[in-house]
Amino acid sequence: MFVKSSPLISFLVFVWAGSFWLSAQRPELPEQLEGPLLVGELGCAACHDGAGDFKRGPRLSQVGSRLQARYLREYIARPHFKKPGTTMPDLLADYSEQEKDEIAGAIVDYLLSEQEETLPLQVIEAEEAERGEKLYHAVGCVACHDPEGKTLSGSSPLIGLDEKYSVKSLSEFLEDPLKVRPSGRMPDMRLTHWEAVDLAHYLLKGQKLFEPSEKEASVSVKIEEGRSYFQNLGCAQCHEQDAPRTFGKEFASLSLEKSCSQAHYDLSEMEQKKIASLASERGDLVTADSITLKMAQLNCYACHARNELGGVAPERDSYFTTSNLNLGEQARIPPHLDGVGAKLKPAALRRILTADGSVRPYMNTRMPRFGSANVESLIDWLGKSDREKPLKISRNEDRQGVMKVGHELVGEKGLACNSCHTFFNETSTTLNGLDLTAMWERLEEDWFHRYLRNPQQFHATTIMPSFWPNGKSVRANILEGDADKQIDAIWQYLSKGQEARRPAGVRREPIAYGPGGDEAVMLRRQYTGVGKRGIGVGYPAGIHLIFDAGKMSLGSIWKGDFAEMSAVWRGQGSGFVKEAGEGLVRFPSGPAFAKLTAIDATWPEVPEGENAPGFQFLGYSLDQKQRPKFRYQFEGLVMEDYFTDEEEGPHLRREISFENTIPEGFYFRVARGKGFEALDDSGCFWKLSNGFCCSTSQPVKVVKVGEEEELRLSLQGLTELVLVYHYLEL
Repeated sequence: MFVKSSPLISFLVFVWAGSFWLSAQRPELPEQLEGPLLVGELGCAACHDGAGDFKRGPRLSQVGSRLQARYLREYIARPHFKKPGTTMPDLLADYSEQEKDEIAGAIVDYLLSEQEETLPLQVIEAEEAERGEKLYHAVGCVACHDPEGKTLSGSSPLIGLDEKYSVKSLSEFLEDPLKVRPSGRMPDMRLTHWEAVDLAHYLLKGQKLFEPSEKEASVSVKIEEGRSYFQNLGCAQCHEQDAPRTFGKEFASLSLEKSCSQAHYDLSEMEQKKIASLASERGDLVTADSITLKMAQLNCYACHARNELGGVAPERDSYFTTSNLNLGEQARIPPHLDGVGAKLKPAALRRILTADGSVRPYMNTRMPRFGSANVESLIDWLGKSDREKPLKISRNEDRQGVMKVGHELVGEKGLACNSCHTFFNETSTTLNGLDLTAMWERLEEDWFHRYLRNPQQFHATTIMPSFWPNGKSVRANILEGDADKQIDAIWQYLSKGQEARRPAGVRREPIAYGPGGDEAVMLRRQYTGVGKRGIGVGYPAGIHLIFDAGKMSLGSIWKGDFAEMSAVWRGQGSGFVKEAGEGLVRFPSGPAFAKLTAIDATWPEVPEGENAPGFQFLGYSLDQKQRPKFRYQFEGLVMEDYFTDEEEGPHLRREISFENTIPEGFYFRVARGKGFEALDDSGCFWKLSNGFCCSTSQPVKVVKVGEEEELRLSLQGLTELVLVYHYLEL
């Protein structure tokens, strides 16, 4: 075993070989931020306290089921040769070529020693690759990466993907990159499963199939040696998220002249000086600088401009497209972020950055998700930085009557807002601007007043007209022409959201969808309480469900008609499918399975639109009646979830089968609500709500959660769980 100096020696040395910082498109930052950006991206704080936040490395659990072993060995041995511009330090730079190969091999054998799956390659399909190419150039990938056949300045390189991934592992990564890379530099582009598969085929289109060699297929006897290298070289400092870190000297005490075995980056002389200067002069950043630094770290500037920094680069402009040219440039170019903290409510900004808060279905470039931990501070900083002095608003005293006035102003007989904006994804024209029902929950009231008074002040090229030029209303006959009161009336009307009365000029005909004959139908769309990973299933017996493929849980059940899908059909796929029948029962938004210390321990909560940690959706198969059998895994437990319908009642029978006997500590949540009533003494038959009851093959315990109750049961020792959802109208 080769042993050299500890990685936690507390000094810096960098090998100069041209500029290192070429791996991402970033604007020219203020000089005082260039050092913090370098230090954070290079991970100095992983080993040196006082260096600030840093970009963590990928999670390495089950890495052998994601990356090819041959690539891992070559990358660990010579990271800067294998992937120029990587922020992975060259830990083995001081070793001989033979030593590099042997140490890297031992580390890889250790990493692969606990993997549960292999990494089979598959044939690249031309049709999928063609769809993937179109997707790659449409949804925003080229904001950071090179387009096909071009090399653009500032692109993050996609080097050696065909040596690194399989189609399966790359598509799983693209579908949920934050699961593996939690630091958010590769964000979640909101891809569906099949979009991720198509994109993987495109990115691996030159891949050649090969059989693993005997050496690659075997497990080294040096696993313990690899484990030792992994710890002693400091790999865990960056890659193990919850592991305790061992610190070297304080960052402020570092010297540029002495060595650190973790460095060996190809930094320019200027970059070295910026880091050295930061080590000696570091202080707390003001809020505005913190915002700029965070936006540079997450590369927000590739799409958005703020305070004259960033924005779409001219050479990438043509890749930002729209499905609605009638709205002009604002329909294809992401909005600037000047004053966004004063514009958007914190909850709305949080949904945009972490869940599914997009309101521009006509913009083909997608707003990515970055993960809550990476943006929570940014949300707070934006609010503090952009906050303005509160307006003095002249309000309407008649709060009931003002709703009618607001309804009139928005409609075609007033200001005709609905002639350019959709209302609950319905429209009377071809413009289809931002939806009126989403404005109140997104926008700050003060900003709304300021914007309506002078839209051009906020965006010089906006097509939004001014209805109060010089403070005078174009509808002087309404509320005596008082601008404040008219805008207040519109605001109060919009506060009702989707429950607001439809304004004059918007007409909607429902579009029904459901099963015909004796076969079930499926609709993979966006549903209330579930989000975009909802799978609606309509059954011939007249009882239906929504399954949440992001949390592996039942979203809702109901009887009667299946779905009303006009918002999806007319809203370019962006709206919500509505349950069309009666007796609707919604289940809690979160995973149905959990690993707990006790049955009454706190159940894990997962925000709407985010995937539940520890779960993986494995797809579904269809029986002869087109009824799906869902397959997924949780904490290594693989299970199948199969619903069958019966006309008696009607009712749904749910059979959840487990490949292995469930160990201690695993629990299932049946329902959450108020006033659950046991219908017999077995503890297995319970009244839910709206005419539905549920029987279970295992006794249920009622657990108090705040002002509500949850029905839970233990899964220990089970190989199957059966639930039956009855509609009995008790």
